[in-house]
Amino acid sequence: MRIKTDGPSEPPATDLAQGRPVTSSSVEPGSAHAAANAVDGNTTTRWGSAYADPQWITVDLGASYAINRVRLAWETAHARAYQVQVSPDNVTWSPVHTTTTGDGGVDDLTVTGTGRYLRVYGTQRATQWGYSLWDLNVYGTAAGGTVLSRGKPVTASSVEPGSTHAAANAVDGNTATRWGSAYADPQWISVDLGASRTLDRVRLTWEAAYARAYQIQVSPDNVTWSPVHTTTTGDGGVDDIALSATGRYLRVQGTQRALPAYGYSLWELEVHGS
Repeated sequence: MRIKTDGPSEPPATDLAQGRPVTSSSVEPGSAHAAANAVDGNTTTRWGSAYADPQWITVDLGASYAINRVRLAWETAHARAYQVQVSPDNVTWSPVHTTTTGDGGVDDLTVTGTGRYLRVYGTQRATQWGYSLWDLNVYGTAAGGTVLSRGKPVTASSVEPGSTHAAANAVDGNTATRWGSAYADPQWISVDLGASRTLDRVRLTWEAAYARAYQIQVSPDNVTWSPVHTTTTGDGGVDDIALSATGRYLRVQGTQRALPAYGYSLWELEVHGS
């Protein structure tokens, strides 16, 4: 289903594409119209491609999502024919929308598809110029394997002094309870999945006391640990992280707190896989 609007209306909250890594087949020669402009949340900046067919722009959503809506705000240089495609791996693509009669403006598309990557693939330009998007917005819900961590044995380096914020709170499925650590670096929380598992996603729901720098690590024996995700620019909220890993144990190891007066605190630690 396609809803046509006359101009760049404001999209609703939780745009999965905003600020995510993005690549494109090309950039308009001699311009500053980089691919990242299409997902920066600024309706006055745009991506523009080379003046040739075909061209594409791809966004990495960071985890697998069941995608139900894609919003494309075209500049004058729009696509006459294009596909919206999804992929689990940035290699194999499946179309979720196809048109050969694009007329520019805003295409607000209802789609059904699951993937970590979404690509807009243009095959026929409407003008002599390239393809140009003010905004590429993607909406949907998180997808992934079974939640493996719910109710599993969990340990932590510490518990917030004088509190009831035990490590088990992070895997109890109750978003009103949390684990909180001592007010020092480093700290960690580890969950025993009970057997070796194939892991595809970790979802961390941080309280206000979140990690600026942390690793997600896996282990076969709770002794030898291998990092599968590292960041030094954590910004709290929800980190929904796609993985490809195997292990019985999973650990979140915080090395730098965002709030020096407090510790690390997680409402929920969800480990997904099979």
